[in-house]
Amino acid sequence: MKMKAKYLIYILGIFLVSCTGTKKMTKRAIAFEQQGMYSEASQYYLSALQRKNTNIEAAIGLKRTGQLVLDDYLADFFKSHTAKQYKTSVYAYLNAEEWQSKALVYKVFLDIPNYYKDYYNEDLGFYLNQVYNQAISYLDKEEFDLGAVYLDEILRLKSDYKDVAEMKAYARLEPLYRKGNSALEERKFRKAYYLFSRTESYKESADLREYALKEAQYPIAMLPFENATTAVNAHKAFESQFLNLFINNKNPFIKIIDRVHIQTILAEQELGISGLVDAQTAAQAGDLFGAKALLVGRLVSLDINKRLPKANKKKGWESYKQKVYNSQTKEYDTLTKYKKVFYNEYKGMNSVNITIEYKLISTETGEILATNLFSDKREDEVWYATYQGNSNKLFSGAWEDKDVKRSSDIRHDGYKERRHLNSLLKSSRNMKSVEELKTLAMKNVSSKSVNEINSYNPEED
Repeated sequence: MKMKAKYLIYILGIFLVSCTGTKKMTKRAIAFEQQGMYSEASQYYLSALQRKNTNIEAAIGLKRTGQLVLDDYLADFFKSHTAKQYKTSVYAYLNAEEWQSKALVYKVFLDIPNYYKDYYNEDLGFYLNQVYNQAISYLDKEEFDLGAVYLDEILRLKSDYKDVAEMKAYARLEPLYRKGNSALEERKFRKAYYLFSRTESYKESADLREYALKEAQYPIAMLPFENATTAVNAHKAFESQFLNLFINNKNPFIKIIDRVHIQTILAEQELGISGLVDAQTAAQAGDLFGAKALLVGRLVSLDINKRLPKANKKKGWESYKQKVYNSQTKEYDTLTKYKKVFYNEYKGMNSVNITIEYKLISTETGEILATNLFSDKREDEVWYATYQGNSNKLFSGAWEDKDVKRSSDIRHDGYKERRHLNSLLKSSRNMKSVEELKTLAMKNVSSKSVNEINSYNPEED
């Protein structure tokens, strides 16, 4: 009931504020109207209706003053119409219609005689023809941006006027289409591909786009990677990561030649190509594989450290309650006592440190087009505690003899010590394996390498 009462009070408050606002606006409107300032009065009447659309007095006032404002708009329109100032007359009439629409929102109808619409359509026809001719003039001069400005204005005024929609498409697409053709002439096939992708079905864009893609494709032969570490076959994961990333990146220009095909040719030709590729070997491989570049990789280093969690016995205290008879009160008092206990702490850490190197080598010149060395270190550790008793009653501390009380016995019951121990008792006992860490590190260094190779653009050399 209280919530309902509060809600009703809230609604009533809004109603009163809105009423106060609308009444104030109406009074101001009346004051302006009495002074003959009907333009200002109409705006206040409109504001009053915006606050409360059922304000009858404001609606009647808007009807009176709003019609006078509309008549002024129409007078401006008729003056421009008579003077054959077509642009001015068109926009003056649109201003009149906009004002009429504002009042109509609150069911206040302001009258525009029908013959004004006829005059407007007449002037609009003249004006659109003028703008249309200006647009054609700019397009003929191949000033497409300026032509598009005039075409946009026509579309705003009359969306189905002549062939303006097609002309606008021409003004937008023709410059891109020409840039695409220029890019083809300059043998900038990648640039051309993207430009023709933007012109969609315009002229021969589809065919030119396919041609640009075909010419822009850069076949890369990914040679067997090298392993400079003592870990057997560790480089195989490196190769797989590279290949998967190339496939997932979906670079339209990079084409990785099938590795099985490469291995077969290498075996047939009895070639042993490694990261040390000279110009002659690169050219030979290029001819054999149909590649423009060779990609060689090397696993430079792989350091793995594994430290499994081991129990470290710790001394502590567990609190408990004990009832002790009080001879003075003749009642039992409950006291907190502490017993000496053992609990275990575990610490462990796995770490992997990887360094890889890649080289992208031209089959035409044997030069290194792109190369880099990437490293990544991953580690994960655990630090937790276990206790067989009631862990909520456990305290850390120190003592010498479990069964003998000594002055050197220490019990840590401060807030920080308790919080630290509770944190260890609740800490995660799961630690990433070295295989998981190796996969993450390998993916990161491979991703950086592949991103660099994907960003290499032979057309910018």
